[in-house]
Amino acid sequence: MRFVKVGWRAGLSLVLVAAGLTSSGLPAQSAVGVTAADGTYRFVAKLTIGDPGQADGTSCSGALVAPQWVITAKSCFGSSSVTAGPPPRSTTATVGRASLSTSAGTVSAVDRLVPHPDRNVVLARMVTPADGITPIRLAPAEPRYGQVLRVAGYGRTATEWVPDRMHTAQFTVGWWADQTATTFDVKGRVPANASICKGDGGGPAFRELESGPQLVAINGSSWQAGCIGETQTRQGAVEIRVDDLADWVRRSIVDFPIADGSLYREAAGAISVIAGGSPIWFDDIAEIRATGYTTSWTDVPNGTFGLLPTAPRNGTVVSAPQHGIYVIAGGARIWFSTPQEIVDTGYGGVSPTMVPTRYLDTVPTTPRDGTLVSDPQGNVYVFAGGAKIWFSHPQEVTDTGYGGPRTVLPTRHLAGVSDVPRDGTMVSNPQGDVYLIVGGAKKYFHSWNEIVAGGYADAPLTVLPARYLAGLPTAAS
Repeated sequence: MRFVKVGWRAGLSLVLVAAGLTSSGLPAQSAVGVTAADGTYRFVAKLTIGDPGQADGTSCSGALVAPQWVITAKSCFGSSSVTAGPPPRSTTATVGRASLSTSAGTVSAVDRLVPHPDRNVVLARMVTPADGITPIRLAPAEPRYGQVLRVAGYGRTATEWVPDRMHTAQFTVGWWADQTATTFDVKGRVPANASICKGDGGGPAFRELESGPQLVAINGSSWQAGCIGETQTRQGAVEIRVDDLADWVRRSIVDFPIADGSLYREAAGAISVIAGGSPIWFDDIAEIRATGYTTSWTDVPNGTFGLLPTAPRNGTVVSAPQHGIYVIAGGARIWFSTPQEIVDTGYGGVSPTMVPTRYLDTVPTTPRDGTLVSDPQGNVYVFAGGAKIWFSHPQEVTDTGYGGPRTVLPTRHLAGVSDVPRDGTMVSNPQGDVYLIVGGAKKYFHSWNEIVAGGYADAPLTVLPARYLAGLPTAAS
């Protein structure tokens, strides 16, 4: 079985529209599933555009990505090009209520749109921030075949033209060959006949994780099987990826510089120091002083911290009271045992950013899978399942698709890292063959359905050199 992301389908929406698909435009598209309980998925938004019940009136769904900002589909605002500025028709956003007949959450006019330059995605600014509602974070990883996403929206159902309550259902990401660089297919999972209907356009498709929901995509277009007023029987829908738009969202919303080593306070009271572009929270004023900072900071809008990365960027040097000095690699802290190690790895002239001791104690010590590192001698490795995998020459780095900078780590540290990934690590070679590591050996997956059936659809997949994998023994069946 081969996992090769080439030949992605082009012109997806045009092909499907020609085949009879209803696109995500006017009116936009509701997940025919189950009603959402009060207090759940509070980040889901309903957008009322134009005058309800009138010819120019329509509605969409969306997701709160910052207290004052909702992400949705550009096509909700008309078939013509959407420009930055006020919406072409009066627009109201309702956030934080599963039932529209309650008074929970926030209802606000929308006063500004920020369209993405080349994707059916737009940010809508609410005049009144939805304070008290936790925005959803954009996912850090792309969708993969077999993964389960939840879709939510306020659109039509099988029996209601204008439902009062949000509906939600689980969908499964479709086959790799049916993806493009910006879209992917989904099909109903729970319930199996779940569909996306008019009124759900721009609504969120998200992963549900213990750490919180992650926004992967917004609803694009659907066959609308089972939706009231529709006769189409073909199931499925097309989602518009937003997992790769985090930088665009941040630039569009946070329009001022955030400097490492500086303190910032949101209007709600949270105070953070920025380390490697990431906000590190302080529990209280005493912790700020204990970390060596004065009680002086810059005020920023609520939700600013939620738009920033959750971990410092690779190569960030940090320290904390009663701690040594570390460099961040793949979300992990790597310790320097001596001042000479700092010099040898090239960080001698870098002043560490001080962070709270409490925070540094919680940072893992093993980089996440796919982190590219090197030692001071120039040997390059990639982490997979807690192990370091060596590249024997620069062409192997190119062949496996790793470009850009790598984080230099102390030779001493890398010498103590295993060369064999832990059991259960999923890896592939550059040709797309996928394996599971079992007892230091490789077990071959014959199909992606086998991966999904084994429960590995959400597992990290790290590409390793073909030479390395060829040298591993084959696990017994």
